[in-house]
Amino acid sequence: MRHFGRLSALLRIRPGHNRSGRPRPLRVWPGEAVLWLAENGVHRPRAARHALAALARPGARGPYAARAVGGGAVVIGPVSALALRDAEAAMQFVFRVTPCGYGEEPF
Repeated sequence: MRHFGRLSALLRIRPGHNRSGRPRPLRVWPGEAVLWLAENGVHRPRAARHALAALARPGARGPYAARAVGGGAVVIGPVSALALRDAEAAMQFVFRVTPCGYGEEPF
């Protein structure tokens, strides 16, 4: 019951609006992780580094932002947001995205 409360709290978050004024869709880790990564371009090294930097220090980091919510976090990309329900989900996200962000010039 306690985990359901946290997840429902994450789902109530308003991830902001995109440039067209529509709200960004909210995806949930891990079920929609592949979709979020693809639609926000996080397979590209520079985008991956921006997403990781935003998660490491919540706030705006270029086109990516993150904010802490309860025990979890929400990573907001240019197209959609991704809810990471707890620290374990955030660590899985980091391990998934880190290889994409290696080998290019600093951002």
